[in-house]
Amino acid sequence: MRYDEKTKIISISAKELVFTARRGICTNLPLDLDEPEKVGILPSIYNKLTINEEKISLSYSLKVDGFNAKIDTDALVTKKGELHFIVAVDTLPKRPKKEVVAQARGEAFIAGYIFAENEGYEDVTLTYTYINPTTEDQNFTSEKIGKKKLKSFFEKCVMSIKVYARPEIERVTERIPSMRSAKFPYENARDGQSEMLHAVYKNIARGGRLYVAAPTGTGKTVSTLFPAIRALGKKKCDKIFYFTSKTTTAIAANECLSLLSENGAKIRSIQIYAKEKICQNGTLCRKGRDLCANTKFNKLANAVLELYDTGGTVIQKQTVNDIAKKYSVCPYELSLSYAELCDVVICDINYLFDPSVYIRRFFSEGGNYAFLIDEAHNLPDRAREMYSAEISEEELVSPSLDPIFPEHDEIRNIAKIASDKFYEALYPYLKEELVHDDEGIIEGAAHLKDIPTALYEIFAELTESIEMQIYRTIIAKDEEKELRLHLLNDYYYRVKKFHTAISNFDGGYELFLFYENRRIRAKCFCIDPSKEISKHLDKGSAAIFFSGTLTPLYYYKSVLGGDGSSEELEVDSPFDPSQLSVNIMDKISTRLSTRENTLLAVCKAIAATVSAKRGHYMIFSPSFAYSEALAMQFAAKYPKIKILRQKKNMTQSEKDSFLDEFKKEENSYLIAFCVMGGIYSEGIDLAGDSLIGAVVVGIGIPALSYEREAISAYYNDKYEEGKQFAYIYPGINRVLQAAGRVVRREDDKGVVVLIDDRFDDPVYKDVIPSLWKGMKFISDPKELRAELDLFWSDDNHV
Repeated sequence: MRYDEKTKIISISAKELVFTARRGICTNLPLDLDEPEKVGILPSIYNKLTINEEKISLSYSLKVDGFNAKIDTDALVTKKGELHFIVAVDTLPKRPKKEVVAQARGEAFIAGYIFAENEGYEDVTLTYTYINPTTEDQNFTSEKIGKKKLKSFFEKCVMSIKVYARPEIERVTERIPSMRSAKFPYENARDGQSEMLHAVYKNIARGGRLYVAAPTGTGKTVSTLFPAIRALGKKKCDKIFYFTSKTTTAIAANECLSLLSENGAKIRSIQIYAKEKICQNGTLCRKGRDLCANTKFNKLANAVLELYDTGGTVIQKQTVNDIAKKYSVCPYELSLSYAELCDVVICDINYLFDPSVYIRRFFSEGGNYAFLIDEAHNLPDRAREMYSAEISEEELVSPSLDPIFPEHDEIRNIAKIASDKFYEALYPYLKEELVHDDEGIIEGAAHLKDIPTALYEIFAELTESIEMQIYRTIIAKDEEKELRLHLLNDYYYRVKKFHTAISNFDGGYELFLFYENRRIRAKCFCIDPSKEISKHLDKGSAAIFFSGTLTPLYYYKSVLGGDGSSEELEVDSPFDPSQLSVNIMDKISTRLSTRENTLLAVCKAIAATVSAKRGHYMIFSPSFAYSEALAMQFAAKYPKIKILRQKKNMTQSEKDSFLDEFKKEENSYLIAFCVMGGIYSEGIDLAGDSLIGAVVVGIGIPALSYEREAISAYYNDKYEEGKQFAYIYPGINRVLQAAGRVVRREDDKGVVVLIDDRFDDPVYKDVIPSLWKGMKFISDPKELRAELDLFWSDDNHV
């Protein structure tokens, strides 16, 4: 829906009109469908009716409450009194999916009414051809509908224009102009910030991709959101999506939007939470719609309007829940529907990039969107996980063993046949790789650079069969159908994910096969996610990737969908190098083979670090096992110093209590032993005396694995930098993230100590941040203590 301020006309396509109406017509508007003149419909007025090469384009004008509306529809093939619709579908079992049929019929009813009204027909025959473009399978259906019924449907849909017109008109006449003249919320831009502000605006204005390495203190959030808001005000984009994988960065984005609102920008925004996090019933609805009370979509429009009328830039999670409860609608669906009215949508990165959960209403076709991707250093591994999939014989055969399915249920036979074919197709590739150990256990592994043809056929057939079983279960009448439906949907998700992965298989993928317990497991692994990422980025017009540790830039640009036209920007740290003392102890090896022998040396280095000044410190290790061993050794040698240990699978309460210890104002030691790449190595903000030092033990490289070795081989062929892309650059990022916890504010001061003999390698020196240019190489704890005494000389130290 788009409002033209000059002509006072709202334009909407039949597709959007039907989609909007299907979400739930607003029921509190006074509207008598028997008296269309009260709605302002003028059925004799239309702008165009043209037939060209068997395609018909229809445009219908009407007046609604003081403004004009225009509905467009096209892609119709016509005969006398008949409209023929071609509907493309991803898969085509015997019947298309219910939602596909509902949408197609709705659009056909709109076109049918316009056509009948202007051509003088009392009824219209609507014919649908559902076709799968890949397989060319087709399904035909036809219905003859009277004009009266078509008119009633049309007028009900018109109500959705009335419902959403006011927010759209306010967006164009009030919000957009306010963003155009919005003021920067601070008196002056920081060093390096101006460059980032201009680069982001330019990128959104011209379209394209920008990769920004902006260290802590740059003000990354406002440096992306402010120019994006200004670009929205200048109509360079239609909507802004702020993607992040961290709660803390989402909070920062919300706070920044509130600040921009205080400086003149009338912004509407919402943060999208996962259904299990926002709904009190979690994902109960997936087991059966009747199990959750919040499923009344017919009142969704009422809820959206009330949420809109609450006003305010940032809608709180509790407000969404309260209104959802009032109208008995799903808070997750309410958030998504409200997001359509918003200028800025904040959500997790998987809502754009994950093919299983992306927000279809925005990204199935895309739009003139600006994508702001925060903490972009997390995306390469997240993307590999999204685009990879694995499945085993046990998973494939599981429905045939589940008692919830009756003995003669067709799904049992389907699952058993698929499992058998899966084994037959893959066992020949593993046969020569099998190894027998002394206990008679047989294991083996293989990897393939091509997918066996039989595998495509197995999963194409299985996917279609499960869809048919789901449809039959939906229309069943027995009491256990909801439970069967839940299990079928779960089975379908796993099968479909693997099917999608092998369908995308190309040179950037590899197939791993494992033989375990006389069963086969297959993993379709995405080595290079750049192609898939780029495909999703094409759903918007501009994308800005930014992070404090997007280093080296060319590495991230390569794996995150960049090309020759993409731009890079590296912003210098706004902090003075004198605020941070970076010391490298390169005489201590922390390689796996020597870690046990150097534990005591590492403990002495930690002791030298903390003894220079009382305060709070974090010690980052490469694994939980090493962190625990180090903590035990340190506690035994220095029993009077208070220590904390990061544990696996900490509850939210334990996480909060852990961080609360750092916020206590006490002149004493606190040493926390944490893990690189864990929850405390990024995304936390401990400013001032909350954290004055970090010791990073090891170079952070990922563990050796089949997947990492495949990445190494792939990028060695592509850039001759296999080891760097697979191990070193991801490891560097973990080190930089952990060290980056120390200096967070302009008046912060702290120390970083890096312990590993490999830090002397030029590959590490080439990517060090500008703030670290004065780093020193230290030979022993005594020299380290002397260096830190000098650094803290202006402070009160022990």
